[in-house]
Order: sequence, then structure tokens, then C-alpha cells
Amino acid sequence: MSDKPADDFPMDAFGAMVRRLPSYARLAWALARHPHLSRARRAAVLAGAAYVISPIDFVPGIIPVVGQLDDMLIALGAIKFALNGLKPEFRAQRLAAAGLEQTDLDTDLRTTGVIAGWLARSGVRVGIRITRGAIGVAQRLVRR
Repeated sequence: MSDKPADDFPMDAFGAMVRRLPSYARLAWALARHPHLSRARRAAVLAGAAYVISPIDFVPGIIPVVGQLDDMLIALGAIKFALNGLKPEFRAQRLAAAGLEQTDLDTDLRTTGVIAGWLARSGVRVGIRITRGAIGVAQRLVRR
């Protein structure tokens, strides 16, 4: 038995974040039209939405999880930026109308970081296994 802790994908946190996507869409739509937000903050929400919809991304959407993770990070960051431009009572009102709480947004932003870390660690582990396999093949070829 290994003493190393398991490095499992945070499936529960990821699932909760995905289930909140419709709420984030409603919130973004409301923020983009909110009269108490500056044009810059409304534009940030619209730019975040455009990034999610756009086929041109930092990480292409055809790459599972990673391609969607950058979209989530941009969209959630834009929403948080917009919300920070509202007075607390308007912020709470907008979140509640979308069926969200501030802790949901904070948790989901943290979740994107946790998933990015997991993906990086998984990539390193795969790279190490591939390298070890290639070294083993090379050693067998040299012995022949």
C-alpha cells in the first residue's frame, strides 16, 4: 500500500460547477444590462461571454476539460469583476435572482484552479511514464 495521497480528479466540485452554468448565464445576462454597472464592467461580462462562444480560445474547446476550463475561468472572472463594481445590496440581489451565492462564485473560481493543478500533475505523470517506457525500449534495443 502506498503512503502517497490519492490525486483524484475533483469530480464533485466539477459537477457542482457545471450544474451552476445556467445560473451563471442568467447572472451574466443580467449584469450586462445592469444600470448601476460601468460600461467597462458590462463590457467585461460581454467579452467573457463572447470568449466562451468564440471558437478561438487560448485552449481549443475540442480538448476535453482543459478546453472548457479556460472558458470557465474567463467567464467567472468577468462575472466577479462586474459584481465587484456593484454595491453589496445590488450584488446580493443579482446573485440571489440567479440562484447563486457569493460563496458559489468563489468556490467555482477555486475549483478551476484545483482542476488546472490536477491536469498539470496528471500531464507530468503521463510524461514520466512515457519517458520511462521510451528509456526501457531504448535499453532493450541497445542490448540486442
